[in-house]
Amino acid sequence: MFTSEWLLTAMLTPATLQNLGEDAALHNTMGAMFIGVVLSAILWGMTALQTMYYFNRYPNDAWYLRWFVWITLILDTVHMAMVTHVIYFYLISMYYDKMAITRLVWSVILEALPTGVTATLVQLFFAYRVWRLSQGNWLLTGSIVILVIANVAISVVWTVLAMIRDTYTQLLEITPFTMTINVLSATIDIIISASLCVLLQSSKTGFKSSDTMISRLTIFCVNTGLVPRFCALASLFSLVGSPHTLLYAPFYFCIGRLYVNSLLASLNSREYVRGTTGSIDHQMISFPTTTSSDQAASESRAKDISIRIDTKRETNRDSTVRIQRHTESVLGIKSPADPYEDEL
Repeated sequence: MFTSEWLLTAMLTPATLQNLGEDAALHNTMGAMFIGVVLSAILWGMTALQTMYYFNRYPNDAWYLRWFVWITLILDTVHMAMVTHVIYFYLISMYYDKMAITRLVWSVILEALPTGVTATLVQLFFAYRVWRLSQGNWLLTGSIVILVIANVAISVVWTVLAMIRDTYTQLLEITPFTMTINVLSATIDIIISASLCVLLQSSKTGFKSSDTMISRLTIFCVNTGLVPRFCALASLFSLVGSPHTLLYAPFYFCIGRLYVNSLLASLNSREYVRGTTGSIDHQMISFPTTTSSDQAASESRAKDISIRIDTKRETNRDSTVRIQRHTESVLGIKSPADPYEDEL
């Protein structure tokens, strides 16, 4: 049992990975990990809600996209189960064994796998957006894919090296790999967001409705990648600033969950983003004639107006189709068949 003397000493002794299990406070080790699990649970709830909304709102999406969503949800759930096991093991199962928290449990290592796979899948999904929007720019897209593959390789190496270690102190030996993974993840997200923003801005058509749509898409692209990128950087800075604690855990535990939520947010917002274009159709309004003698002149003017309105409709329709293509590229989804599709 923990005595009052132990509790007093723990409050006065800074906690690090080296003195875990001794008379040390746990606020920046197990406490940080506990906060990470709580935040992860909240984000998992958001994932579940967004998934339910997706399948209810878009039941006619392609089978591979629906399977993609299912896979990310399953990976997210597996990760949630693993981090829950981690905190339960240390704070409940090993409650009376102070030295148990110095040892690595299997789930604290393997939880990196679903996070890594999820991040890879979502980053490749966004890379596909870049490829479509850049009209098949293999240099740009290939650079992103190479960075993603490099990150996967380093993550595999990290997992193998971590599995052969027994304590958190030994885990510090592979900190450079951990830092590299965080740097690469943030770099990939920055490149993807910057590429989408530049490509969208260069696609402005000059029409107010189209340019407004592109501006909203640009903001949307920045926002979907902002939170995961911030989380990866926060994890990196915590690791660099305090390498002998677990202050990075709250951020690291949430990275995979944030990737899934950014993916689902982009899929679920399709209707809103497309709806902002509105209907750019102009209806011809008939004004009643006051006298029969003006009928011929009115018909002539009506023909002129009709021609101008039809021309305006076609011009705006072309603009709408172009912006629709950009929307589909950014959102990664092809809309139902369009009568103008063959002209693109």
